Amino acid sequence: MKVLYVTNMYPVEDYIYFGIHVKEQIEAIATQGDIETEVYFINGRAKKWNYFNSIANIRNKIKNGNYDLIHIHYGLSALFLLFYQPKIPVVVTLHSGELYKKKGILNHLAQKSITMAALKNTNRIIVLNDDMVNLLYKHKQKLVKLPCGIDLNTFIERNTSQPEQELIVGFPGNKARNEKNFKLFKEIIDELRKTFNIRIVEFHNFTRNEVLHHLQTLDVLVMTSLVEGSPQIIKEAMACNRPIVSTNVGDLADLLHNVKNCHVINSFESAALLKPIREIFSLSAEHRKTNGREKLIQMKLGADQVAKSVIHVYNEVL
Repeated sequence: MKVLYVTNMYPVEDYIYFGIHVKEQIEAIATQGDIETEVYFINGRAKKWNYFNSIANIRNKIKNGNYDLIHIHYGLSALFLLFYQPKIPVVVTLHSGELYKKKGILNHLAQKSITMAALKNTNRIIVLNDDMVNLLYKHKQKLVKLPCGIDLNTFIERNTSQPEQELIVGFPGNKARNEKNFKLFKEIIDELRKTFNIRIVEFHNFTRNEVLHHLQTLDVLVMTSLVEGSPQIIKEAMACNRPIVSTNVGDLADLLHNVKNCHVINSFESAALLKPIREIFSLSAEHRKTNGREKLIQMKLGADQVAKSVIHVYNEVL
């Protein structure tokens, strides 16, 4: 099977973890049997005009590439479907940003309009959480809920000894992105610093080894986001058995259900998140751990398991 991947999310030199989960999923799929993969990257961050250039470029690739199937990552990458309908099956994975307001209202309306129009010309729509399923209910016959997976061989728990006088709190993302709600995170940290010596790790543009190292030494990961799909950093922290406190966004309620020392809070008030964080800090260092890895295995969210599930979707539409 030869698959063309079309995506506007892929690592670039100045943003090395941008779309890393897309890249890693494609690589995992390529290891699962007789699958040949090719990637067409729309670098919309470099130049918005690249989206319009992609319309003709993708059409030519499909015409000459002898592909069996197209898999699109992110709704805006499906712009070409408004102008050209391939004769081979099309699968699209939506990553939430194309459906929910994360930037300005005009940007949001344009992305959502293009995405919703393009979905009519797809065979399967992969989404990340139940909220997305509900939003796209009219496409229910095409929908598959399948979050991206995690490399369980890379992200592992490691026993580390941190100085007890210093507690390490992770912020999962780029604080400059409004939807990550750094303002709330800062309120929480300012309050904690009245009692504890806190060091912050901002998980932004790290290499995979750096992400792993910092996750393995965290005392807690605190997500204050307003909107998420199925955050990879949460699953990576789970694989390392690290405590997590988060607002109730994306699929966090599913991921962290019955995971010890992890809390999903139905509030954007700092006091509501401070309580479970203080509970975690009250534990001894050796007890600040979770059964998150076990939960990921139970949910079949290892990278290889998810790759097999994606290939099953391919086989359904071929």
